[in-house]
Amino acid sequence: MNILIAILPALLWGSGPILATLVGGKPIQQVTGTCYGQIIIGLILFLIFRPSITFYQFLWPFLGGLLWAIAQLMQFTSFKQLNVSIAMPISTGLQLIEIPLAGVIFWGDWGTPAEKLAGFLAILVLITGINMTSINDHSSSTEKHMDYKGGLMNLIVGSFGYTACSVFPKITNASGLTNLMPQTLGMFLGGVLMATYYQAKSHNNILTAKVSFKNACVGLLGGLGTYCYLFSLSHLGPATAFPLTQMNVVVSTLGGVFILKEHKDHKEMSFIIAGLILIIGAATVIARL
Repeated sequence: MNILIAILPALLWGSGPILATLVGGKPIQQVTGTCYGQIIIGLILFLIFRPSITFYQFLWPFLGGLLWAIAQLMQFTSFKQLNVSIAMPISTGLQLIEIPLAGVIFWGDWGTPAEKLAGFLAILVLITGINMTSINDHSSSTEKHMDYKGGLMNLIVGSFGYTACSVFPKITNASGLTNLMPQTLGMFLGGVLMATYYQAKSHNNILTAKVSFKNACVGLLGGLGTYCYLFSLSHLGPATAFPLTQMNVVVSTLGGVFILKEHKDHKEMSFIIAGLILIIGAATVIARL
């Protein structure tokens, strides 16, 4: 059952980028709406289960949520620069490298030399898979202009925010329900603060824009996925729980191609499929260590 719950975020999180792109709006509006949805889930589950939360148990998930909001803005921005089908495998792969390494360094995961060898070999396979999914045939006449430098920088910097959001709750060793409310509150506060800044700077409506509220559906799905992940994190540990959840890369990448109609020629599609297979295979190896 724990493994099944750990896989549920793959569907919930994977559909988020597709849904946000379909709903539309600027990246900051997408982030703001997502944070609205996240706090709704956090409040509902908190009021139902009423977990007791100490200051220490509040602090780390809250800080992780703040950093998540920044990372989410960078990821939504990268979707405009690179397309979902290119950005998501890169984002996922970076997190699949960083989070298991944090588990190894801070919690002693991959305890034996054989496990460390298998884990680091799996990371090399991940890097190869990431590179394959981002290969573009520049001869394609229908290719839109891509900002690879800006998109990649956003994904790299943002990955550290996602990593913090995944790793910080583990510090307290609290349950998923205990971590959820502080984390979603951090997400909400981070999103509102950024929206307030951008609204004052651009004089455009962000906090109460209709499209921002529409994007709350992304946060509702994400909030449910976050709860499932936090539950599995407390039962399985970050080195196992996170790779399982990151099967969302299949949903978001193929959704970008077939639902969002992001053009890929035969060569590009072949590399994407091969890269996804490598990413999933490496994630499976890491999850079994």
